[in-house]
Order: sequence, then C-alpha cells, then structure tokens
Amino acid sequence: MTLAVISTYALALFLAAVTPGPAMFAVISTSISRGVGPALACGLGIALSDMVLVSVALAGLTVIAQTFGWLFLAIKYAGAGYLIFLGYRMWRAAATVEAEVASGERRWMRSLALGAAIGFGNPKAILFHASLMPLILDLESLDRFGIGTVLAVVFAVNVVTMGGYALLSAASSRWFRTTRAVRALNRVAGSAMIATGLAIAARS
Repeated sequence: MTLAVISTYALALFLAAVTPGPAMFAVISTSISRGVGPALACGLGIALSDMVLVSVALAGLTVIAQTFGWLFLAIKYAGAGYLIFLGYRMWRAAATVEAEVASGERRWMRSLALGAAIGFGNPKAILFHASLMPLILDLESLDRFGIGTVLAVVFAVNVVTMGGYALLSAASSRWFRTTRAVRALNRVAGSAMIATGLAIAARS
C-alpha cells in the first residue's frame, strides 16, 4: 500500500468520523459533564469498537454479523439506556464542577464501555467499511502488514477525531464557573445525552 492510498483512506474515514452523529455527541456530552478523561475514554472505546468492525468487514464476516444481529441489538439498547440514564443524572446533578469530575478509574472504565457500546451498537458500520475499502484499497493484495496498517489508520483517525472533540468541549466548559452556568451546562449536556440515547435506540 502506498502512502497516497493510505492518506486517501484516512481522509475518507476522517470525513465520516467528523460528521455529527451519536458518537460525536456522546463524547462532547461526556467531556462537558464529566471531564476530559472520561470523554477520551469514551472516544477510545469508539475507536476500539470500530477496529473490531473493520476486522469483521475485512474477514468477510458481514453475513455472520447479520446472523448475530440480536447481539448488536442488545448492545445498542444497553448503550442507549446508559446514555439516557446519564442524561437523567445530569439533569438532577448538583451545580458543582467538583462533583462531576471527582470520580476516577471506575468512571473512566464506564466511559470506555459506553464508547464501545455506541460503536458496536451500529452494525451498519460494517457495511460502511465493507463498501468503502474496495473503493480505495486493493483488498486482494493486503497482507498482514497491510491489514495492520488499515487497523492502525482506523484507530488513529477515531482517536484524533474524538479526542479533538473531547478537548475542545472540555476547554469550552471551563468558561462556565458560576452556579447558574454549571446548572445550565448540566442540563444541556444531560439533554444531549438523552437525545443521543434516543437516537441510538431509534436507529434501525
């Protein structure tokens, strides 16, 4: 694979990742409401799940993925329910910044799981990757190094995109330090989480 091919594939993935959707809103909402650490963890979960979906597409296992659609469906609704629950908690949260960012490793792991659930909750991503890759990559000539390169590009694009959203959202949240502003921020973030959860649950 040439550098031009890799760059073209990375650009196509970036344009898809940067497009507003449930993953983006989940990362932004998490960053504003819970801090940059959990938001980065959420983005990492999205990146890891996307790598798995790309691996499935590369292996030609789309039919198997469709056969086990019930599993994707269960993960999708679990992730959607968790987002709605977080949104409800944000609406009820005290108007203090410290209360939202005090938790440590457990909150980080929950955010990682949330990101993975959002990623796996979109089995159509397999079809997206399966249709995109033949347009840009020579799949027949892909060896182990080529497959590793594709997975690395997928991971890097997701981490950079979601990490950028997380950092920008965290930076903007620092402008709100009064009790009224924090309360409004909590409700905006909570509403975004609930809306994202509902969008994931309603997505066919």
